[in-house]
Amino acid sequence: METLIQDIRYSLRRLMKSPAFTLVAILTLALGIGANSAIFSVVNGVLLKPLPFEEPDQLVGVYHLTEDGHRAVMSPANFRSVREESRSLEAIAPYYSEDFTLTGAGDPVNLQGLEVGAGFFNDVLKMEPLLGRTFLPEENEPGRNRVAVLSHGLWQQRFGGDADIIGRTIQLNGELYEVVGVMPSGFSYPAERQIWTPIEYDELFLSDNSRGAWYLSVVGRLLPGVSIEQAASEVQTIGQRLAIEYPDTNTDLGFTVFSLHENLVGDLRPALLVLLGAVGFVLLIACANVANLLLARAAARESEFAVRTALGAGRARLIRQLVTESVILGILGGAAGLLLAVWGTGVLVSLQPQDVPRLAEVGVDGSVVLFTAAIAVLTGVLFGLVPALQTTRTDLTNSLKEGGRGALTGKASDRLRSGLIVAEMALAVILLAGAGLLIKSFVQLQNVDPGFRSEGALAFELQLPNAAYEDATSRSAFYGALEDRLAALPGVTSVGGTTSLPLTGTSFIISFEVEGREPAPPGESPSLSIRAATPDYFRTMGIPLLQGRGFTDQDRAGSPPVVLLSSAAVQRHFPNEDPIGKRIEVGMIVDSARVGGVVVGVVGDVKESDLAGEQAEMLYLSHAQVPFGSMNMVVRTAVPPLSLAGAIQSTVSELDPNLPVDNIRTLEQLVSESVSQPRFYMLLLTVFAAVALLLAAIGIFGVMSYAVAQRTREIGIRIALGAEQSSVLKLVVGKALGLAAAGVALGLVGAFALTQLLESLLFGVSATDLPTYLIVTILLMGVASIASYLPALRATRVDPNVALRYE
Repeated sequence: METLIQDIRYSLRRLMKSPAFTLVAILTLALGIGANSAIFSVVNGVLLKPLPFEEPDQLVGVYHLTEDGHRAVMSPANFRSVREESRSLEAIAPYYSEDFTLTGAGDPVNLQGLEVGAGFFNDVLKMEPLLGRTFLPEENEPGRNRVAVLSHGLWQQRFGGDADIIGRTIQLNGELYEVVGVMPSGFSYPAERQIWTPIEYDELFLSDNSRGAWYLSVVGRLLPGVSIEQAASEVQTIGQRLAIEYPDTNTDLGFTVFSLHENLVGDLRPALLVLLGAVGFVLLIACANVANLLLARAAARESEFAVRTALGAGRARLIRQLVTESVILGILGGAAGLLLAVWGTGVLVSLQPQDVPRLAEVGVDGSVVLFTAAIAVLTGVLFGLVPALQTTRTDLTNSLKEGGRGALTGKASDRLRSGLIVAEMALAVILLAGAGLLIKSFVQLQNVDPGFRSEGALAFELQLPNAAYEDATSRSAFYGALEDRLAALPGVTSVGGTTSLPLTGTSFIISFEVEGREPAPPGESPSLSIRAATPDYFRTMGIPLLQGRGFTDQDRAGSPPVVLLSSAAVQRHFPNEDPIGKRIEVGMIVDSARVGGVVVGVVGDVKESDLAGEQAEMLYLSHAQVPFGSMNMVVRTAVPPLSLAGAIQSTVSELDPNLPVDNIRTLEQLVSESVSQPRFYMLLLTVFAAVALLLAAIGIFGVMSYAVAQRTREIGIRIALGAEQSSVLKLVVGKALGLAAAGVALGLVGAFALTQLLESLLFGVSATDLPTYLIVTILLMGVASIASYLPALRATRVDPNVALRYE
């Protein structure tokens, strides 16, 4: 310990005597370590942290398993069958999303809510409320579900954290609910939910007629000692029995159980691990740069090491001293990197990419600090050990002679420095190739036609409460009046509405039948994504009418029902026939009547979930004939769209002061949000690649500058003997380009192999896209040329007289 303290003191003195070297090394390491810690904080928060529940490994989702192997939500009757027959699940509860309008507690506001089955909180998630209680089993019975549990955030923001909230009534969707509980801070399952109410187990829910209605998410808890595989096998058996008993709804329908944590984050795992690997490459490049700095610094201390060796210092003692110096540098770089990580993590979270769960849990916590400390020490050993081994191989006799050359200024040392540069270039190639592929992929994605015109339009959401708008007439009248008033606003050119906008991923897929066709075999009924729309919706969105006619004001309640199909729906379900005049009935009942109508037109396709997805197969209902309470209104304007936000809110308030306007955004923002996740990955990898390129350029510059300094005498002799400036430039730049070419060649081999990991993140681009690799090669060779030109230019200005007296 005493010797270690001596080494630390000596190392600190040496570092303080070389402030420029110390500062450059610490900043280089801080960049690499900080970037790693920031990405690790995201990986830790999203992938590694267990879910914040008791025994989270026992939490599972229970799903339908479609014929093509996709997990899907369940129907009420199938949920009940699993609940009654499963012996591997300790508890199981259903839920589905439901938005609520809160009034009477300040300005009206829309809340993201959840309707849940009893046992959801206590039995499955094993979460106790902060105040009050959760739901009782009898509160799922019809007429007894007017109770609510609030999130901690909602309780604080809308009710001032009043502890007397329990037992009070609040108004949701125009109806009174009793507050029975408040959940603790941090609880919000699923993400961002603000309020929970009980599902009403009505007659339809409890009947077998609901077996074909898929809308329930189901979460369960395994019995202690039961594995996920055992539970999955059990529910699969239940599903097989139900397929035989109910062939009309359950043919080819499997059941499965899947880890709740894996279901939340599984799709993100490859992308986040790729980013973690990429930032690891940045750290390796930083280590190579610092190792080169240490080699250059050690060369100036060659005589010192020779003297210490002559006085009896063993090689192990010298290695320990040098590694101590490098570890101290690593720790100082790690401390600076941790500060950088705090800032970087905040930036990453602020980007708010869509469909990245648990972002609220991302931060620099104890795990990130421990990771940073470990990587700082490991980095110090990594970049310090090789130079230390090289340094302690000094030729004692030569080093003690004035002007003598030992191991640090000979060919072995040159080979080591050159090898580090080659490695830096190879890693930079891999990062640049990955970034180039993602950039090209993102450009391709941006060029995809979403099927509508995004410029010059504003969208917002409304949800009419059932208590105030309980019949179709009142809902239809409200939206008709709203369209008229919005159309009269200055700058508005058209107004339309639909139940769900493109690119939001909100789909209501349901089976249908075509009049005159033979019914499909059990389990093979065709399906379409259903929307309701107003007559001017398609003109407002810029969705073209391809055939027939669109909706008109005459397509209202009491008139013959009509529908529109998208082009993709026609190609799939009417490939060799004219769909106009065909009658379609949808497997959905509204106001005791089955929904459907005669096809009167065909409209253009839109992207339903994202730009990279397939065109959605759509069936549009006339909203005046099937008036839903929840609508997305779109206003096309001749003025900046957001300038009308205030006027729109005032117009809605004039019609109904208790109705909040939610999620106001331009259609351009809608498109931008739909590509936020690929943009997030592209930006990060591009930043890492740019840092890698900068570090590689600095590395080449440093090595070539050192090489010129070491060869000053040789270059002076060449100039004295008549060497031209061009030949000296060629000598220095040629060596740098040789190293760069070797690194690029090695990197291209690695890139061809490793960029295959990006395949799932690419759109319209192959992982082996040759133009991208060619651009990367040209870019790196160009940077290597520039980085080596300045040292080469300095070499041409060597005075032969000074050079001959150099040593």
